[in-house]
Amino acid sequence: MGALSRVAAGVVAAGGVLREEIWERLATVPDPRSPRGRVYPLPCLLAVWLCALSAAGHDAACAVGQWVARASPAELTRLRLPFDPFTGRHRIPDETTLRRLLARVDRDALAAALLGDTALAPADGLPAAVAVDGKTSRGARRPDGTQVHLLGVATHGTGLLAGQVEVDAKSNETAAFQPLLGGLDLAGVTVTFDAMHTVRANLDWLVTVKNAHYVAVVKANQPLLRARLARLPWADVPTAEVTRDHGHGRDETRTLKVATVGFLGFPHAAQAVRIIRWRRVKGRNPSRETVYLITDHPAETASPALLAAHARRHWHVENKVHYVRDVSFGEDASTLRTGNIPANLATLRSSIINRLRRAGYRFIPPGRRDHTTPTAAINLHGFP
Repeated sequence: MGALSRVAAGVVAAGGVLREEIWERLATVPDPRSPRGRVYPLPCLLAVWLCALSAAGHDAACAVGQWVARASPAELTRLRLPFDPFTGRHRIPDETTLRRLLARVDRDALAAALLGDTALAPADGLPAAVAVDGKTSRGARRPDGTQVHLLGVATHGTGLLAGQVEVDAKSNETAAFQPLLGGLDLAGVTVTFDAMHTVRANLDWLVTVKNAHYVAVVKANQPLLRARLARLPWADVPTAEVTRDHGHGRDETRTLKVATVGFLGFPHAAQAVRIIRWRRVKGRNPSRETVYLITDHPAETASPALLAAHARRHWHVENKVHYVRDVSFGEDASTLRTGNIPANLATLRSSIINRLRRAGYRFIPPGRRDHTTPTAAINLHGFP
């Protein structure tokens, strides 16, 4: 896989990855520093962070400083770092400069610049769909002791993060739902999410304002709706799909039924889904879980097989984004916590994951190992 991925990355680079718009995107991020005494343009420092974090083993601010110090004059020129005519050398930012900057950069602007080019397109022969899910940065705490919590949206199938916002310490994910999706073109796209976001305002907004579709999980936070779903005559509904998985000492059977509804009292709900999961883990007693979902998709546009695929692929945001940031980048172990650093680091890591997946890498660790040199990392992100 590594050899194939390197070939794929080379082909992409030769075919136009080197693109001027990467600098234009970084230039849209407002500079929080005073113009007086400013040595390094903001896009240059962001480019250093992005390329250095791409290299395996460079997960801390001190490692980023070491990475740029090892870059050659030609590589520093591509990063557009200022050249000092008196010394005949490029000026190189130190760790303190890099860390202080990232703490002050606007987290929403950086996310828009680096993640905003993600296409919400069909994948694996299925219609376009995205998943919304939250993640806590366990090693980072705010001055008041609360943990930093981020809400992201990722594509089904490809697992590319398309946007991210930080959830305010005095709020919750539900309040961040519309700000997260507001800037995305969701026309015709199906949005999947957990029960926390299954509220009337969000569902109605998705359909009427964003022209999107939804597949929403229903749990105890909506007791009346869940009771209505449980009372449906499921015994009379034929089983639409049965899937079985086996691996890692676990057996799981999922039985799915779909019913057309028109009386649930929730905006635009057209179909209800019941999934029964039977799970047996080695050394434990078997367990049974019943999950209910609702969707605005009528039966004509969403078959039981498609709804089952949406339910399964919702977890791509966890498996292909959040888990990778924890395992490959050590996100939960990172204690960098000043200002906007946790959110901005998460954005940078997600942007790197996106670029590596587009370059043909199925697994991120080999991709990072293939881009340990500055030239390889600069090429990956397309800096001319």
